[in-house]
Amino acid sequence: MPLKSSLCYSVALATVATATLAPVASAATFNFSYTSSLGTITATVDGTLQPDNNTVFVSSISNTTFNGSPAPALPLTGSFVAFVSGSLTGQAVLSLDGSGLDFIACNTTNCNDGFGFLTAGIIFPVDLFASGAGYGSVSVGEPFVLANYSLTTVPEPATVLGLLSVAGVGLLCKGRKLEG
Repeated sequence: MPLKSSLCYSVALATVATATLAPVASAATFNFSYTSSLGTITATVDGTLQPDNNTVFVSSISNTTFNGSPAPALPLTGSFVAFVSGSLTGQAVLSLDGSGLDFIACNTTNCNDGFGFLTAGIIFPVDLFASGAGYGSVSVGEPFVLANYSLTTVPEPATVLGLLSVAGVGLLCKGRKLEG
């Protein structure tokens, strides 16, 4: 095997090994969107993806908008079930596929403004969405519509750089192969 090919192969193997063996963080950032009967909410959600690769324990929500305009900040998140029971506590839960939602995000502990989701059977017989004035004021709630819900993972910069480096080494090796 010529020296150039051997060196190219070694660099490619090292790059793939580094990208593959890099530790996987369980904490992640997600893009969130939901369209109710009155408009669309978008936000950035920080949380921890659970081992089932679907459930997300939410730690914070930021950059919220309603119908494309900045909406009230929601520094508090918790369990919708706990809130209905009288306090803004408990683990806020969203999911990638829209199942198992128990989430409320609020501007104050009394939740003067914000929005939330609740899966059927926990308290109400249907999946539910509710929101305050800054998010369309669906305060009595309306049925949750799965087709209007989206929670997707934002790729981590290290993952993107790893993939780009693998592609770069591949192109470099291909270019050298054509020269030789």
